[in-house]
Amino acid sequence: MEARTVRLLIGLATGSLVLPQSVGAQEAIYIVRHSDPPSTLNLDEIRDETPLSESGQKRAKMLAERLKDAGITVVYATQARRTVETAARLAKALGLEIRVHSYEDSGGLVRLLRSEHGKDKVLVVGHWSTIPEILAALGNSEEIKIERSAFDNLFVVIPKGEQAPVVLHLHY
Repeated sequence: MEARTVRLLIGLATGSLVLPQSVGAQEAIYIVRHSDPPSTLNLDEIRDETPLSESGQKRAKMLAERLKDAGITVVYATQARRTVETAARLAKALGLEIRVHSYEDSGGLVRLLRSEHGKDKVLVVGHWSTIPEILAALGNSEEIKIERSAFDNLFVVIPKGEQAPVVLHLHY
């Protein structure tokens, strides 16, 4: 494993991640799937208004604790209540508003990230189906598959201008 990758992983684990400056691109984009919905629902019963379960609230709290010192300056979530609730603790701790962007427009979100957040560290909370689309639109060439029952995925994307980004796939 490259020394740079090891430093990134250690920085994430300790909450002291310091990323190199890149010209014309975000410093980092943190992409997570929303936390757990109620386990009493079948996956096909989950709707936009479905809240997080108690375990989902705990996972959202853990995410906020992990990323509170990452320097995040912008937070995006989809219109689904569980994505907003996943982002809420961190956004509140950082004094940031959650910007809502439709889960039906992953390409538009990526264009927005590139055009309006060129120097930011951004958190994006999405879904099992949108995260692979977002990663691909950001230039990740590896196929990403997220199981519908997995709620602990954390991707750290470090754009490299015209080159493929560095993408770390972690779990929290």
